[in-house]
Amino acid sequence: MDLTPARHAISGLVPREVWVPASAEAVAEAVRECAAARETLAPWGGGVALPHERAPDRCERALVLGALDAMVSYEPDDFTLTAQCGVTIAELRETLRARGQELPLEAPGEERATLGGVLAANASGARRLRFGAPRDRILGARFVTGDGVLARTGGRVVKNVAGHAVHRLLVGSEGALGVFVEASLKLLPLPPSRAALTHGADDALLGDAARWSAFPRRECAVLTVLGPRAAPSYTVPGAPFTIFTGFEDDAARVADGVRFCEGALGASRARRDGHDVPPLWRELAQLEEREGTRLTFTSAHRTPDAIAFLAGHAVAETLVFHAAHGRLHLWPAPQDAPALLALAASHGFTPIAARGVALSPRPSSGATRALRVRISDALDPARVFALGDRWRER
Repeated sequence: MDLTPARHAISGLVPREVWVPASAEAVAEAVRECAAARETLAPWGGGVALPHERAPDRCERALVLGALDAMVSYEPDDFTLTAQCGVTIAELRETLRARGQELPLEAPGEERATLGGVLAANASGARRLRFGAPRDRILGARFVTGDGVLARTGGRVVKNVAGHAVHRLLVGSEGALGVFVEASLKLLPLPPSRAALTHGADDALLGDAARWSAFPRRECAVLTVLGPRAAPSYTVPGAPFTIFTGFEDDAARVADGVRFCEGALGASRARRDGHDVPPLWRELAQLEEREGTRLTFTSAHRTPDAIAFLAGHAVAETLVFHAAHGRLHLWPAPQDAPALLALAASHGFTPIAARGVALSPRPSSGATRALRVRISDALDPARVFALGDRWRER
């Protein structure tokens, strides 16, 4: 583990120190020390996404959680696990696969990405609609507040979950409200059958709304569109777009989904089955971490024709659109970002994150802004968490 402060910079802002607490209690003590010194810290998982995010005004310390990597409890019969939040997603996957189970979340750089980081980002990959985001899978957590209190919320099994779901509030807060140190999650059995199809698509096929209209009813596990330069080893040569469709269920339903898909789109250019499918899902998640200016949008329009307005646009070369749950990632030149934001908004896409450019504050009521401040004041009264201002600005 490289503890050089420069390796823990956020967009060039280098912390003065790097701390690696060995226990949840040590995390709480570190936060209390920062609060007493009126300094700020950033919780640090695998360092996959945070180094590229907008730098906060100040960050004196990086709090690296990699030493908290133990499996606390695993109940295969109940389909639940509790793990410390420094464990990597890849380690969890291997543990669960041995028992025929999975935590259906994909994250960029999963060999480094930690459970805490994935929860903080609410990251989940292309299968988000079918199997849920981290916020849907979490049952409870232990976390440290901004005044150094080690707290517990929720439970370890479904029937014991009670009280205010603070753990769900923390998911997606990007380390701005608390530090995850342990989490309990719902698991799923590995599906009996999996299939993934690859199709090339021209502008006409992409924009054919009637052709795509039946896809949402088929409950595809994955329906993703890539631009031709998004992943050259996966995209169809010469095609303006590549479409990936995936089905996970019993063998009969998967076979029916494949027949439907090839009936609608023609014979596939490639097909993967069984154990060959998950590596593709992980690759699609990895594509979300391409370097450079990035805009991320969400939309209620969840079929590939929703992005037909980008056909011929330079930004379409590297786009990633998880159509099944309406999440679009674009990598424009910085000077093109304002016009692209306006163009996407005119077609029903709402920006939810930006890297390398500033987003205008989202329109929200005074009551909403006041509520955010109240939540932040309650969980981080000393303003210890370096990314707290960004959360309050949303």
